Amino acid sequence: MIGISTPLVIAYLVIASLSLYPVIYQLIIIATARPVKQSLGIAQGRVGNGTGNLLVVIPAKSEPIQLLEEAMRRFSGMKPIFILDNYPPELRPMIEGMARRYGVKVMFREKAVGFKGGALNHVIKRVEPPNNYLMAVFDVDSSIDPKHLEVLLRYAEHYDAVVPHWVARNGDYSQLARGQWIGYLLLFKVMDGLQRLIHWVPVLGSGSIVRVGSLRRVGYWPEDVLEDVELGVRFFINGLTTYYVDDAQVYVDVPTNYWGFLTQQLRWAYGATKVLRKYLKDLMSRRGGLTVALYLGQYLGYLLEFLSLLLMVAMVILNIELPLWAFITVATIYIPVLLTYLYSLLRLDIEHGGNVRRDIFAINAVNLAFIMAMPRLAVANLMALLGVGGINWVPTPKGSVTINKGGAHALPELVMVITVVSVFIASLLRGLWLDSLVLLPYTAGFVRGLWRILKGTL
Repeated sequence: MIGISTPLVIAYLVIASLSLYPVIYQLIIIATARPVKQSLGIAQGRVGNGTGNLLVVIPAKSEPIQLLEEAMRRFSGMKPIFILDNYPPELRPMIEGMARRYGVKVMFREKAVGFKGGALNHVIKRVEPPNNYLMAVFDVDSSIDPKHLEVLLRYAEHYDAVVPHWVARNGDYSQLARGQWIGYLLLFKVMDGLQRLIHWVPVLGSGSIVRVGSLRRVGYWPEDVLEDVELGVRFFINGLTTYYVDDAQVYVDVPTNYWGFLTQQLRWAYGATKVLRKYLKDLMSRRGGLTVALYLGQYLGYLLEFLSLLLMVAMVILNIELPLWAFITVATIYIPVLLTYLYSLLRLDIEHGGNVRRDIFAINAVNLAFIMAMPRLAVANLMALLGVGGINWVPTPKGSVTINKGGAHALPELVMVITVVSVFIASLLRGLWLDSLVLLPYTAGFVRGLWRILKGTL
């Protein structure tokens, strides 16, 4: 095995190290961005002609009627248009009655084509707002304080798109939801850093406000699985401006269990990698494009990590032990980076009134969910890179709603657990101690994660 051992070890070392690039990327973006107080130097109050120049659109696909009515009540003061997909004809009279009661408008699409972007374009092409109008998009589960909307509108007068700060409204519902609440704190630190470094941020699908004329300039909303991020990339390529407003908060619901989390992450992973593949050449021709490309490619870290794990499995099967120098190299890279990342999360948690003793378990819940989702995320990334297959877009469960699936749906996770545990035991029996040390955290994570999924606590 001498002939194959060295290439395998080197391949493992390179791929395992590269799998950390998303974490290192985020830490660098945060560290190199100097905080500067946002100010436009303009008076407080309503801008322009107020919401008269604002088109508010709320797309919904097969959302529960109760949730739809709550959204109509919540957004009624903004006179929004609800664009609805996959609602049967027998429910339409009731929905139209609800719309009249709350003073909102509803549109039904006969064919739900083009994903969410197709629904948004449907509204624009029928309403035909002037180019100077602003278009605000909200999900049915989201909400915004009128004062925060005013902040967004003031900035929207100066940019082609403005992006709010998301806060997980249901962050205390479960450990997984709380972990995502903390994750959003870091995400928007990265957004703030991107803005200061390259004067660009991705557009978010709920709460962002875009100029209608700018939408028309780039060919309207992309009709693909991740329309918001792709629109932000189109804006960047065409020299249009996007701006992150940290003071404007939009409250959103996050998935509360593993199956809802997996549904959302698969769409984001596939969509982001597809956008990267589609626009990479255009991005690399513009200043700052590499930073945007690296942002889009962060989900590739899970593909790389999965490949490194498969390489370790192959090494155990072939009875190859990781050399001490390679183990020390990997440990020297992994341990400081992951500890720094954990410290950054906990520091943000403390700054926002969190409880470290409680929230360390919330961070662990998200980590377990990502470990369990790793094989599926790797496949989604590979599909997007190769341009094959697709993702069936379904709405992320809202509020306290969870997706509950039986053990049969966890078959990929079960196969992965059996594989990792078997290889870990084999490494012990063969005396491959350094391989065992590498496999130990994966073994613990997969076993614990599957146990919690089957118990319904993840």
